[in-house]
Amino acid sequence: MQRQCFRYEVFDEQAYSAYHEGTTIEPPIGIRCEASPQAMHIPDAVIDDPRVIAATAAIAVGGLAFGVSRLKRQLRDRTTVLMGIMSACVFAAQMVNFPLLVAPVSGHLLGGVLAAVMLGPWAGSCVIATVLIVQCLLCGDGGLSALGANFINMGLIGSVIGYAMYAPIRRAIGGPRGVLIGAMAAAWFSVILAAGAFSVELAVSGRGDEFLSVLGWMVLVHAGIGLGEAIITGLVVKFVLQTRPDLIYEPDANGETTAARWGQVALAGLGLAMVVAIFLAPFASKHPDGLNAVGDRMRFINENTPSLVKSPMRDYEMPGLERFKTLAKAAAGAVGTLVVFGVGLVLARTFSGGGQTKGRSEGVAPDAA
Repeated sequence: MQRQCFRYEVFDEQAYSAYHEGTTIEPPIGIRCEASPQAMHIPDAVIDDPRVIAATAAIAVGGLAFGVSRLKRQLRDRTTVLMGIMSACVFAAQMVNFPLLVAPVSGHLLGGVLAAVMLGPWAGSCVIATVLIVQCLLCGDGGLSALGANFINMGLIGSVIGYAMYAPIRRAIGGPRGVLIGAMAAAWFSVILAAGAFSVELAVSGRGDEFLSVLGWMVLVHAGIGLGEAIITGLVVKFVLQTRPDLIYEPDANGETTAARWGQVALAGLGLAMVVAIFLAPFASKHPDGLNAVGDRMRFINENTPSLVKSPMRDYEMPGLERFKTLAKAAAGAVGTLVVFGVGLVLARTFSGGGQTKGRSEGVAPDAA
């Protein structure tokens, strides 16, 4: 029989050996696993109720369709270029898991609030959708049946609700300081809300009796991950405010740009994303992601469940380079970053409405949001 795999440090070597030799059936809490900790999103068979899968898919499709329709109101050059850049950067950044120093758990950037701060809430949600689709189909990260739930948690909650928390904080404080504080606060809260949303999705899938336990562990683990999200978001926003404040989304003021100018921004942003994917991703934390850590502890994730999609670069590793793990990870990161940049660019070019609408902004005003 196949053995379920839990990615925690060994508490009992004898129990670990007995389980994997088949002498015991029940796996001990905290056994070691050599499986890749790179998977970050809800896999197939975790949310296994067809009604919940259909409902989350319907909400996700409706939200994405509305977001795409809103792209027609934004300038073509700005929207097209920044969506491509943000898609590539979020994809690359999500490959770099950071460790929680107080536990053998890692986290990664969700990026919903960061995308919304740069692009607006609905364009930001489209960026997250692009990243999730490429991750699912190309890298086997996130199940096809869970794609709707992943988009709700990271795209709609991360970008749309995250922006709804960011905007009033920005208005209340005002200026660049309001942008920075609002973005960091919203980033932390968006992670907590996403963790809570997953707990609800799991509960209505037939695990309602464990709702409070799952919610407690998810919130506890992701409170720490949210700090990482807030810090990363704050560092990026601070850098943008100091170097290119015109890249911050501003819904009220006027501004136009040229294709050449945004082409330079695109090349710089893509180059940065490639550096992250190639040189940092291979050295990401080996601890399990927050969702997987809680799933292992509460036993609602079985890593032996086959994925519904056969992905060409599963676990973010380039086929044919299995003997060279670091190179395989770097090559997969480079290919994935280019793919998601192209998809984001095409999506924005297709649905941004030709750049005819006036009255959009490219600069951060002192107190506007």
